[in-house]
Amino acid sequence: MPRLGEGAPAGAGEDSDVRAAYRACKRIVREAHSAEYALLHLMPPPIQPACWALYAAFHTADGLIDTTEGTPAQRSEHLAAWTAALRTEADHGHSGDPVRRALVDTVRRWGIDLDDLDESLSSIAADADGTAPATWQDWRARVKSQNTGWVGQFLRLLERCGVRFPVDLGQLAAVSGFLDGLYLTDTLADLADDVNRGTLTLPTEVLDRFPGAGSDLSARHFSPNVQALVAHLLQRARQSLTDGHDELRHHLHPGADILLQALVAYFRARLDVAEESGPAILQRPCEPDRLTRWRIMAPARSKAFLLWRLVPLRTPPAAGPRAGVPPQRNPGPQQPSATVTVPAVPVPAHPSGARPPAIDHDRLPHHVAIIMDGNGRWATSRGLPRTAGHTLGARAVRDMAMGALEIGLPHLSLYTFSTENWHRSTDEVFHIFRVLGDELEDGWILRHDIRLRWIGDAQRVPCDLAAKLRDQEAATRHRTGLTLNLCLDYGGRTELARAGSAIARAARAGDLTHGDMSERDFARYLPYPDMPDVDLLWRTGGEQRLSNLLPWHVSYAELHFTTGLWPQMDRRDLWQVISDHTHRHRRYGSAPSPDAPPAASTKTAITQRVT
Repeated sequence: MPRLGEGAPAGAGEDSDVRAAYRACKRIVREAHSAEYALLHLMPPPIQPACWALYAAFHTADGLIDTTEGTPAQRSEHLAAWTAALRTEADHGHSGDPVRRALVDTVRRWGIDLDDLDESLSSIAADADGTAPATWQDWRARVKSQNTGWVGQFLRLLERCGVRFPVDLGQLAAVSGFLDGLYLTDTLADLADDVNRGTLTLPTEVLDRFPGAGSDLSARHFSPNVQALVAHLLQRARQSLTDGHDELRHHLHPGADILLQALVAYFRARLDVAEESGPAILQRPCEPDRLTRWRIMAPARSKAFLLWRLVPLRTPPAAGPRAGVPPQRNPGPQQPSATVTVPAVPVPAHPSGARPPAIDHDRLPHHVAIIMDGNGRWATSRGLPRTAGHTLGARAVRDMAMGALEIGLPHLSLYTFSTENWHRSTDEVFHIFRVLGDELEDGWILRHDIRLRWIGDAQRVPCDLAAKLRDQEAATRHRTGLTLNLCLDYGGRTELARAGSAIARAARAGDLTHGDMSERDFARYLPYPDMPDVDLLWRTGGEQRLSNLLPWHVSYAELHFTTGLWPQMDRRDLWQVISDHTHRHRRYGSAPSPDAPPAASTKTAITQRVT
């Protein structure tokens, strides 16, 4: 294992220009962001060079926009050209620019998602005109778009080298709040620079709460309103850091916890300096002195140094050049992190030759959820171990997805593993996860027009399975066909409780006031606010209960229960259930019309197809 702080990337070997590129990135970070450079030294040694490359790329892109040279449009064009060059060079594996050369090697070596970085770079470019966001919600959206892609890649590096960081940036509201705290601290610490450039990014909403503060800031006048504004922002930043820190600490790898503690301590120290600066906050950046930084970083670095020598870490081989080789845009399971365009792979027909029924598009449900019950009972009734039922049940999942594609269903949610399923035997739980991992490894989702989403808790799922799920989520996120929601380690009440906690934090921060909350507002705090309500909930296995599945989304769902066990099901059953659904008249609380068809009988709803 390389010693902490060595400049050569692990595995770079004979490629001297790559080593030189990484050293250049290291120098950029050390000279421009000394505190961040110290924090990056707490990362595992194998990924430190990749961290330098990512941070140097962020610094370069930000510098192209923040410069005072040229018009905003010209600055945006310069960044767009830099990004386009990165994309081209990543396909071929070479670059004459040292930052892009190191970043290209990082992308290829560690499976970094270049599309995520593209989106972050595009968001940085949007700042070229210096327009301030109108509301805190707009400000938060900007923070998320500019920073989540970069933070996500750092977390991906940690997981790729074997360090567990069980946090899903797209689903956990506390993480977004924590990033808000970091970004707001940056804004306060660099307030003098922003005022000098005339690029104040605070939302108009907060400036309006302190009349005259905006013009006073522009004039560098530390008026009472400016003082009150700064105090309000300091309190908000501290609260966001505290809430996020408390939420993130659960189940962290010791190395990730060392990094988190140092990061929070340093940013709190920055807030202390900003608070103590008074009028000087408008004259110079607010950074802790060297002694304060040493008191924070020295113990953390000693702990990290010892830990990374004891913990086994994975290091990928060097990425060889591919000059002249066109990019692979349809990766298999060995390259899951690149975005996959919709492949021209037809949906395989059912072995029986059955075709989907012709259903009027207006009658087709938009979202079907399935509680896949009966795997274990199917196996034990045949004298087989329960695990055999889960293996065959996975085949039913694949066929059901193919049937959903054939009939044109937009959304399909599958209850894959509930929070209560942890009460089952260790062998059975392990087998369920292994079967799901094998299905992902096969890559069938990548071969079809399917957008995968994982809904559930990331903290207890095995690291390798979580990595596969996240990789295929990222790889398929631009798909426009079937959205396949896998509810894995999912609990509906837990989801609602977390949304409630996020709302409480927003109210404490002043984003919400009494009487402001509506159903639409509440839905914004769910893992996927854009997920439509469930139109049809189908449960196999003869049981007739909802089992804590998507309680917010199934409020007006039509319920369909069948007696057949899940391994017996295939796409023909899905088609039959959907066909039965089209004959139901959904009133949403209104009185039935005289010409409405009679409701489907209970007997029809619980029958099953005979195979």
